[in-house]
Amino acid sequence: MQDTTFVTLVSWVIAHGYALFFIAAVLEGPLVTAAAGVAASLGVFSLPIVILISIAGDLIADIVYYSIGYWGGRPFVARYGGIFKLTPERITKFESLIHRHLGKTLVFFKLSPVIPVPGILMVGTSRAPLKRFIKISLAITLPKSLLFAFLGFYSGKAYKYLSGSIVKAQYAVFIVTLLIFAVYFLYKWVTSYLANQIDDKNEEEENMNR
Repeated sequence: MQDTTFVTLVSWVIAHGYALFFIAAVLEGPLVTAAAGVAASLGVFSLPIVILISIAGDLIADIVYYSIGYWGGRPFVARYGGIFKLTPERITKFESLIHRHLGKTLVFFKLSPVIPVPGILMVGTSRAPLKRFIKISLAITLPKSLLFAFLGFYSGKAYKYLSGSIVKAQYAVFIVTLLIFAVYFLYKWVTSYLANQIDDKNEEEENMNR
């Protein structure tokens, strides 16, 4: 993604305010949160409100997926699971993991770049306790929202410091955008690695219990 695209995202967030930022945070939290953090550094948004909206957007998305799984149940997953690559074998495996290791399994679902939606659907289908689900989801969401909100905020501060002239401003935009995307992709890589480690450990435990 080019640096102008992130600048456009920041402009879009500023132009549409908190309400549209919240909707965007439900769909794609990290980058939109970083853009809102930049807006906060410019004095347009309040940083605490940005953090709260980012957390709320992520948490509400999780609750929606959980509710669909909870009320739709196994018939819903059986009928539409193919969309999310939920084969009968995966459904059985996920249900077993959810019942035995809800916390660890939910961390795997939330961190995985591939299966957060079908995974959380399965948590609802398995009728995991809602209160515990929310607590674990919040514990995972909170540091992510803080990371990207502060990343955007201090990147915006750095931009204001560096952009003393048109030439410097161009470099500042590039540096700030590069930093944000570097952290974003590093976050994706780290979370994918951790999710795979958790998945491997779950498989080892499952094999030992057989």
